[in-house]
Amino acid sequence: MTEYKISYIHDPVNKEILAKNEAGEVAGEINYAGDHPFWTITHTGVRPEYRGGDIARTLVRLVVEAARDAGIHLDATCSYALKVLERTQEYHDVYNPGD
Repeated sequence: MTEYKISYIHDPVNKEILAKNEAGEVAGEINYAGDHPFWTITHTGVRPEYRGGDIARTLVRLVVEAARDAGIHLDATCSYALKVLERTQEYHDVYNPGD
């Protein structure tokens, strides 16, 4: 698998975090909806050539960190994000299914 240098950019206005490669091309994204005190992760995607690494998991972690910083609770309709939130004990302080 090829190693890529990925940077992450949080855009709270558009409620997304983008993963970009060295050329500034989008390698992945995560989108969320909602306002204080609750966000729902609606989509997590990684381009095929970047799959198999940790981009998607990092995107979920960054939303969790942003939610913590903002005092927000999370849920997800995105199946990938939902699995990560359910299985990662460290995220249960912000993960509130069905709230």
